[in-house]
Amino acid sequence: MIGALLAAAATVGAFDPFVGACWTADFTATMRDTHCFDVLYDGAHVRDRHEVKEAGKTVYAGETTYSLDGPDTVFVYLNSLGGVGTGKVTGAASTLRFRGSMRPSPDKSPQAIDSEWTIIDGDHYDVRSLVKDASTAGKDVIHFTRVK
Repeated sequence: MIGALLAAAATVGAFDPFVGACWTADFTATMRDTHCFDVLYDGAHVRDRHEVKEAGKTVYAGETTYSLDGPDTVFVYLNSLGGVGTGKVTGAASTLRFRGSMRPSPDKSPQAIDSEWTIIDGDHYDVRSLVKDASTAGKDVIHFTRVK
């Protein structure tokens, strides 16, 4: 029981600044990404649900679950196209690094995940993809702002 409580605290701890809030970033003048974080099973896991909306209509959605697996923090990502991603999260304090692989949809080849989240302050964090591809072209940093 004590081990489970310590594991839950460690899982939530890395994502504590995000939990209980939603965060938005504008990709373009009409496209916005919103992430909302909450805890699952009394803190044993953290869930991040997101939607990308174009002119107010959802065009893409996904959900990530963060969990402890022994000493590692791991993630599983599922998206509305049938895609699946897995990997590990490292770092602490103000910077988290995400590494793994992602199959964007069942018919696509796996792609590398390598990104960093940097907490700027209590209401802002930046996401930087370290893998250059069409989805990150022209956007070195995506700036998220707390909305609730």
